[in-house]
Amino acid sequence: MLCRKNAVSLVGLVHLVCFVYLVDLVHLISLRQLNKLNKPNRLNRQPRLAGFFSLLLVVLIMGIAGTAHAQYANSCGRSWSPSQVPGTGFLEVVPSLCVSERYDSNVFFRPPTPGLQRDDFVTNVTTVFRVNFNGKYASGVLNAGGFGEAYIKNPNLNYLGTVNSLNLNLDNTIKRWLPNASLRIVEAVSYTPLPPGFANPTPGTSPDDPGNIQDVYAQGILFQRTNNLKNSGTVSASYATTAVTSLNASYSYSLLRFGSSPTAEGVDPNLTQTSVNLFNTTSQTGAVGGTARLSELDTMNIRYAHTQSEFTRGATSHFFITDKATIGWSRTLTPNFKTELGGGGILISPGLTTYAANAALIMNFQNNSATISYVRSAFPSYVNNGEPLIGDRFSLSAIQMIDRKWQLSETANYMHSTGGAGIDRNTYFASVGLNYWITGIWSTSLNYQYMSNNYSQSGASSNSFDRHVIMFSVNTSWG
Repeated sequence: MLCRKNAVSLVGLVHLVCFVYLVDLVHLISLRQLNKLNKPNRLNRQPRLAGFFSLLLVVLIMGIAGTAHAQYANSCGRSWSPSQVPGTGFLEVVPSLCVSERYDSNVFFRPPTPGLQRDDFVTNVTTVFRVNFNGKYASGVLNAGGFGEAYIKNPNLNYLGTVNSLNLNLDNTIKRWLPNASLRIVEAVSYTPLPPGFANPTPGTSPDDPGNIQDVYAQGILFQRTNNLKNSGTVSASYATTAVTSLNASYSYSLLRFGSSPTAEGVDPNLTQTSVNLFNTTSQTGAVGGTARLSELDTMNIRYAHTQSEFTRGATSHFFITDKATIGWSRTLTPNFKTELGGGGILISPGLTTYAANAALIMNFQNNSATISYVRSAFPSYVNNGEPLIGDRFSLSAIQMIDRKWQLSETANYMHSTGGAGIDRNTYFASVGLNYWITGIWSTSLNYQYMSNNYSQSGASSNSFDRHVIMFSVNTSWG
């Protein structure tokens, strides 16, 4: 219970910090609106902007500041044209609306079952407000919004969900007292019936970059369609002890709450009912370490992390402690290429002792970026009574700007997980998307996704399914 209470306390702390620094954001809004007083042709936008930020304030207070998982992130494509606002003291607000239509071969994430209509045509409507700001005390990016889906063959599956994220950089504040220090907060929340699946790093960045949401539940585990609420956050700090060395510390929490499953109730009264044997989980991680720049091209880091994970289902509760120590090395090969290598040991008590390994190749050009990575890790699973699993994961994420109007994006993931009781799981996920900007406001996207889950356990029946998705979307954004 201590794990759960501390995590909830941190949630409140993060929300309080976000609210305090919202004052800085509102200050920027006031400056922008005062500057607009000398521009009569834009006065009519002020009431709408003020109304939006009233809504934004409510969103932050309620704690809806996070992100949906990778599978949903591609639902409307990544069709926003990249935009950067130069200088400091700026505020950029980009509201957007996306409507997509897709064919989904398996909306339930289940094997073929008599009486179960797995394929469907789905309409998705997504609204998101993206806010980029750089103020006196803080800078960051906020995505706040939600989405709704309507199903033709299975109208009982219609639902509303959230898709939000917050990345807050507080260096401007902490450096007032500690010039060599850095502080950042990343928080995520999602509500969706889709399984967590995978979370890719942003193409052209390190998988460990603080800007990438570190989702401890997105380990390639897929299961049948089940409503779930996720909330995670990380507070990370660093202090430069010398010109080439620094100390790092972070604290993270992750909450996962499962609800009802439409495959077990309300779909077909003649269909054999299946139980949802999943946990509610709470996880906390504290980490300390250090970084040393060995040369202009080479950097070494060490890290120790301690994680407490609690899994509950009804009156049953399981508690796991994970200790992980790693050492890593990164090298800049060229101005456009960077590589990373690392490894160490993992002890999960009770249940498992193994090793960790990671490798990444990062490419970043003006119009093309990609990240290829491999990670071997161990983690308590939120299914199978929290049984610890060992996972080997390969990931690819890339974006190519073909020209000013055309963008191609690809992702690919493979995860092999093994554990006690003869558990063996292979999970695949791949997507390719083509985006086209009709104008500076309107764009379209065509996307294809494939996923496959193959699960087996000694002495038990296997559970395998795949899923194909073809999707077309129209997106409009005002920046």
